[in-house]
Amino acid sequence: MRIDRAFFLTCDETDPEKLPQSGWRELPLPHQWSLEGIEAQTGWYALDLPPAKGRRWLELSADYFCEAWLDNRPLGDHEGYFAPWVFEVPAGRRLLVRVSAPHEEYPSVWPRFKRQIKGIFSEHDCRPGGTTPHGQDRGTGGIWGDIELRNSGPVSLLYLGWRAVPVSTGWKLIVAREIDALSEADCDCRLVLAPQNFAAESHARTRSLHLSAGRRQVELVWDLPDLPRWDSWDQGFPHLYSLSATIEEQTREVPVGFRTLEQDGDWLRLNGRRIFLRGSNIIPSQWLAGYSDEQAERDADLIKEANLNAVRVHAHLTHPGFYDACDRAGILIWQDFPLQWGYATDEEFYEQALKQARAMVRHFGCHPSIYLWCAHNEPIDNRTTLDPVIGAELRAADPSRLVKEASSNIEHAYPGWYRGPMGNFQSLPGAPLPSEFGAQALPRKELLERALGKQAWPPNLGKYAYHNFQPHQTLRVVGLEPGEDLESFIERSQHYQAELIKYSIETYRQAKGRITGYFHFMFVDGWESISWSVLDVDRVPKLGYEALRLASRPILITLTPYCLKPELGQPPVKEAWIISDLPEAMTLDVSLRLEGEAEILLFRENLILEANGCRNFFNLSLVQELPPVEQRRYARAVQELNTLPAGEYTLIGEAYRESELVTRNTLTFTYLDPMLPREDSFRYSCFIPFTPEEEPEA
Repeated sequence: MRIDRAFFLTCDETDPEKLPQSGWRELPLPHQWSLEGIEAQTGWYALDLPPAKGRRWLELSADYFCEAWLDNRPLGDHEGYFAPWVFEVPAGRRLLVRVSAPHEEYPSVWPRFKRQIKGIFSEHDCRPGGTTPHGQDRGTGGIWGDIELRNSGPVSLLYLGWRAVPVSTGWKLIVAREIDALSEADCDCRLVLAPQNFAAESHARTRSLHLSAGRRQVELVWDLPDLPRWDSWDQGFPHLYSLSATIEEQTREVPVGFRTLEQDGDWLRLNGRRIFLRGSNIIPSQWLAGYSDEQAERDADLIKEANLNAVRVHAHLTHPGFYDACDRAGILIWQDFPLQWGYATDEEFYEQALKQARAMVRHFGCHPSIYLWCAHNEPIDNRTTLDPVIGAELRAADPSRLVKEASSNIEHAYPGWYRGPMGNFQSLPGAPLPSEFGAQALPRKELLERALGKQAWPPNLGKYAYHNFQPHQTLRVVGLEPGEDLESFIERSQHYQAELIKYSIETYRQAKGRITGYFHFMFVDGWESISWSVLDVDRVPKLGYEALRLASRPILITLTPYCLKPELGQPPVKEAWIISDLPEAMTLDVSLRLEGEAEILLFRENLILEANGCRNFFNLSLVQELPPVEQRRYARAVQELNTLPAGEYTLIGEAYRESELVTRNTLTFTYLDPMLPREDSFRYSCFIPFTPEEEPEA
C-alpha cells in the first residue's frame, strides 16, 4: 500500500523522545520543504502505520540522510537521495523518519570538497544561487518519492532485476531476485514476460526455489527466442516488455527491452547499427517531489518533437517517471552519476561513492533507454583518482552498457559564449562527441516579472545572477545590447541563442564521421532560471527550441555561406551538404535556388544518399567534378548572378523523396553594391517563421 500523508515538523533535534508535541502539521506526500518556501536543513515526518499482517517492509526515497524509529525504537539509517531505502518495520504504530539535508560548510568543504553525492542538487550554475555563495539556498531535503508499505509472509521478495545476453538462438535473460527468508523454505517463483506497447505473445515460467534462512540474491537463466528489439524512435520501434516475478502473493515488476550496445571506435552501435546521437542535456526539475509522471511524459514528447533521439540526464538521477517515459518513447539516455565538480579525497568518501554507484546500477539498470553510465561531470581534483575507481565499479556492476569516467571540459564546447566567436565551431571543438554547447537566453516577459518583480527592468544584475544569468558573457563576450525595454532584451537574447544553436549543430552534422553525435546544453529549466535552456520552467519555448528542432531533423540540408558580406556577382554559397541519420538508403531530388528580384537555379540532381550518410553535394572547389549537365547549369547560373541587382535574397535548399518534401533550409542575405559603403548583410536565418512585426532588421 502507498502512504500518501504524514505529519511534518522542522526541527534540528536528533532525539525523537525530545521532540515537541506541538507544531506538527499534516501534509500530502511526496514532500520537499523548499517547495513551501521553508529554508530548513532538517525535517521530521510522523507516519501512522496500519496493524502488521506478517512481515512489513517500508520503501522510501528521501534526500539526503535518513534515520527511522518505530515507537522510539531505532530501525537504522540511510545515506543518499536517489536509491530507495528498504527496511523491515516490526509491529508498532508510530513511525518517525528524520530527514537531514544539511548545508556543507563554506568555503572549507563546499564547493570544492563536497561530501554529499547530490550532483546538481548541491552545486550547479542552473540551480538557485548558481555558483555564488548562495548556491545551497532552497535545498532539496524531504521525502521526495512515494512511500510503499509491503506485507509478506516468512519469505520476502525485495528486488527484481535483469540482464539480457544475445546468443545464437535468441536471448539469455538473467533474472536477479533478492529474497529474505526467516527460515529454510521451499517456494515457487512465477515469471511473466509480457509486451507493453505492441501486440505479441507473453512468455511465462515457474521455478521452484529452496531457500536457506537469511537474505540473498537468487539468479536464474531464462532461455528466450529472438524477440523484437528495443530501438530508438528514429531507427525503429522501442519494443518494450514488462517482467514480473511473483512469490507467495508478492509481485514486483520492471521494464525490459532487448537491445545490444557496442562501442565502435567513436561510434555507438545500437542493435548492430551505427547511430548518430542528436541530444540535449536535461534537468527536468530542481525538486523531484514537484515533478510527476505526467510531466515526464510531456517532456519525453517535447524531446521527440525536437527530433532528438537521445538525452543526457545531467549530473544527477531524476524522477523514475522520466526513465519510464523514455523507455516508451524510444529515447536513449546518457546517465550521469551525481558528481559535479569537486569532492573530498579521503577513503571514507570513496567507499560511499562506490556504494552509491552500485545502487545506481541496481535501481535504474532495468531501463533499456539507458545506454551509458558516466561517473563525473567536469571533475576538478578527482579526475585521475576518484573517477577511474567509480568507472571500474560501474563496469563491474554492469558489463552490458558503455561506461565513461568523466565528461570533462575538453568536450564542452562554448564558442560564442565562454570562448571566442561563434565561427570557432568550424574547428569542431569537443569532437568526436561534444556533450555541452550553447548560449543563454532570457525566458518570456511574464516569467521574468513573476520571478524578479520590479527588478526585471531595468535589470538588477545581482538578482539576475541569482537566477543564473551570466552578465559578462551576455554583455561583453557576445556584446548583446539590452535595448530600450525588457521585450527588446528578451528578443535579442533569444535570437542570438537560436542562431548559435543552428550554426553549431549544422556545423557538427556536416562533419559527420569526425563527429558522431552531440548533446546540446540544455533542454529545459528546472526552476525560474535565466539559462541555456530552450524551454522555460513552464515548458514555454524560446526561439532556440525551433532552431534545435529544425537543425536536428533526421534528414538535413546545410548551407555554408560564401562570405558574410557578399557583393554582386559573388556566389551565395560555398558548400552544401545533405545528411541522413536514418537506417535506410534513399534517392532524393536535391536542389539549390536563389530567390529575390529574380530566381536562379544553382543546382538540381537526383542523389543517392547512403544509410546514415553524409554527402557534400555542392562545393565551389569541386564544381569541375559535377556531371557535365550540372557544370553547364552552374556556368549559366554564374552568368545570371552577374546580372542581379543589389537587394535582399534567400538561398533555398530542398530535398524531395518522390513527391514529399523531406528537408528544407534557407539562407537570407543582402547583395551589396560594391560602390556603396559596406554594412552587415546577413540576417538571422534560424528558419523561424517571423511575422512582419517580429522580423529583425538587417
